[in-house]
Amino acid sequence: MSHPPPKPLDILCFGEPMFEFSFVDEDTIRPGIGGDVSNTAVAAARAGARAGMLTHLGSDNFAERILQLYADEGIDASRVVQSETAPTGLYFIDYGPDGHQFSYRRAGSAASLVGPEDLSPEMFEGVGVLHISGITQAISASSCAATVRAAELARAAGARVSFDTNLRLNLWSAEDARQALKQILPLVDIVFPSLEDAEALFGTSGVDDICRRFLAEGAALVVLTLGEDGAVVADANGQVAVAPCKAALVDATGAGDTFDGSFLAEYARTSDAVTAARFACAAASLSVENVGAVKSIPKLDAIRARQG
Repeated sequence: MSHPPPKPLDILCFGEPMFEFSFVDEDTIRPGIGGDVSNTAVAAARAGARAGMLTHLGSDNFAERILQLYADEGIDASRVVQSETAPTGLYFIDYGPDGHQFSYRRAGSAASLVGPEDLSPEMFEGVGVLHISGITQAISASSCAATVRAAELARAAGARVSFDTNLRLNLWSAEDARQALKQILPLVDIVFPSLEDAEALFGTSGVDDICRRFLAEGAALVVLTLGEDGAVVADANGQVAVAPCKAALVDATGAGDTFDGSFLAEYARTSDAVTAARFACAAASLSVENVGAVKSIPKLDAIRARQG
């Protein structure tokens, strides 16, 4: 039996969605959905792009809620496989005087068990950009290998590849992350490092040096995020500083994912990286004014209004 070809997508995100339990207070737990590339897919969809997810989930109620989110947001889930033997990953958030504390239950999750053999060329047909991240590399050896294979298949299908460093030292060491970065960067067209990630990976916070290093490793475009100081867009022709949008900071969780998805959506429309970065800064500024990884992600009209 033949399957219909996958729908054309502006952005396909590969990684692990997770179900969230947030301890609002002693007697209240707020459910939610997170995971960096999943948030990016939501951000891209809300910013007007055709977005999709590539992942494995469990056959549990958590997976059903995640799939319902994708249906509600118009995110293509035709590349999502549900495992009968492995669960959906979970995480928990505690709020204290020192900020958020995250606890993860993702070892052996369906997404962490994805390997190169689970990917096929057909999954990447009609895809404009494949978005991947350092977290997807870090959650398991098989997932790290699958990340490289996904990038190879995407490029073979004519897609660009974007990559967020998203360094998590609770998942692996900086040295392991550096070695994996060297492997993936030659396959990456657009890289989204944060200043903090770059400093941990390279031992420098110099913007020029950071951009030069990523470009030297093969990325055609570097979009360096600077938090409240905006961003820097760099390619072989030079750098452009992008000013931040003023925001009343409430919660920065997921702001980087919002930036990535919004950037990729606007870049798909305009092919102009500086315009896309300005749009993404506006989106991220709205994100930090609200609580919740998904709830805080703004829609296109709100982003345009913030831009003025």
